[in-house]
Amino acid sequence: MQKRVQDYRPTWTLKTTQKVTDNYYPINSAISIQDAKSKRRMTVMNDRSQGGTSIAPGTVELMQNREAPSDDCKGVGEPLQEKNEYGNGIRVKATYYVQICDGVNRLPVQRLAQHKINDQANYFFNFNSTFNKTELV
Repeated sequence: MQKRVQDYRPTWTLKTTQKVTDNYYPINSAISIQDAKSKRRMTVMNDRSQGGTSIAPGTVELMQNREAPSDDCKGVGEPLQEKNEYGNGIRVKATYYVQICDGVNRLPVQRLAQHKINDQANYFFNFNSTFNKTELV
């Protein structure tokens, strides 16, 4: 998790004319907001990388799909409209997990939850009939 401050860059003075675009960041595993007084924190954990921000106080925004009705002159050279084989917008089956925590009396368990989301248990079985129990050391 990397702390981000709206309309601020630590190494240069940001002069922005695009408030939303300049405050969108890559969200690889989670995004959180924290109340300055009470230290209460809300964390939204995602199952895939996507863009995210918190433009208005107390809000979290995640970009599920991008669509631009006209060319944005950013290199694609055409409108960005992802469609399925029937001409409808694509659907992405995403899963989100929300955690609200006190922040003072109880620490967040976001890392523990994230490990369960990303590193699920893998089960392996050996159905080899020639397996001999005496070979175990």
